[in-house]
Amino acid sequence: MRRNLFFLLLSFLFLSCTRHFVPAQSPTAATPLPPTRVPRFQHVFVLVEENQNYDKVIGNTKDLPYLNDLASHYGLATNYFANTHPSLNNYFFLTSGRNGTRAPWIGGLADEYPFPVSGENVVSVLSANDRSWKVYAEGLPRAGYIGDDRFPYIKRHNPFAYYRTVRNDASQRANIVPFDDFHHDLKGGSFPDYSFIVPNIYHDGHDDAETHRIAECGDHRALKEIDGWLKNNIDPLVTSEAFARDGLLVIVFDEGCESGSEADWRYDRDHPTVKGGGRVPAIVISSRTPPGTTSDLLYHHQSVLRLALKALGIEHAPGLASIAPDMSDFFPKPGEQPLGVGEKPAAHPEGPPH
Repeated sequence: MRRNLFFLLLSFLFLSCTRHFVPAQSPTAATPLPPTRVPRFQHVFVLVEENQNYDKVIGNTKDLPYLNDLASHYGLATNYFANTHPSLNNYFFLTSGRNGTRAPWIGGLADEYPFPVSGENVVSVLSANDRSWKVYAEGLPRAGYIGDDRFPYIKRHNPFAYYRTVRNDASQRANIVPFDDFHHDLKGGSFPDYSFIVPNIYHDGHDDAETHRIAECGDHRALKEIDGWLKNNIDPLVTSEAFARDGLLVIVFDEGCESGSEADWRYDRDHPTVKGGGRVPAIVISSRTPPGTTSDLLYHHQSVLRLALKALGIEHAPGLASIAPDMSDFFPKPGEQPLGVGEKPAAHPEGPPH
């Protein structure tokens, strides 16, 4: 009887958690997009922030002056939507082009997923093409660590710690390193081809460093922590000669606000009943992106994955990244007018917009 009650409860949790779940489409259901003009880069960086709506970030020059300066002087995706709520599966879309969790750990339970994740991902693709990679995770206790949270390091913000292709290979696990190694590699000019950057939970906007609680949507302290951390740690990269020569950086938020009066569950703005992860900022930074470039094309996280691989000269991409638009509009041809050139985000000097 007790066992029957357990399975009845498990079924109820599954049904309740799939209420907002949008299953990933099969990548074989559509024809792969034709080759486009993403230029080659030697080094690609992807940095993920947490849990803020687009209009709490872009234009909020009081809390985020540095990030808004990057958005104005490089490229800004104005129609970019996260794939889902909560966090973890967004990280899987960024690195494998698909959901990584399975029932009953979907919907609201996805972040509690306890198992390794099989299948093709950015690591397997990079390795197959003789490209190097690293994860720079702030607060990671030691290189190669794939265990549970070591606060303020949070495992679910590091999807590489889940992939079997990493977990089962000591040489691959060694590529997950503490963030201190980032400064060493910047100074020594020894970055890998692909870098995934994970700030800790106080520096990515997820938690308020003063209250030690989850930050609310538009939390001023949390946003200022994001900006200060980026200025101190990422500006030296962006302003380096090596980056100007051959570097590409994408800064993106994993999802919009999940709860409260400003929760955003949209998958795109034209179909508000389709559930997704909300509209979020995505900033494309490179010397080959004209200042003030904006794009109003619809993007999701799998496009960042496709862009990263194409920028490294790899046409093949896993999951939905194989059919995703590749963000090539941020690299217009010589003499071509980039989308939205000269347009800058509206400023909100008194605080985040409401």
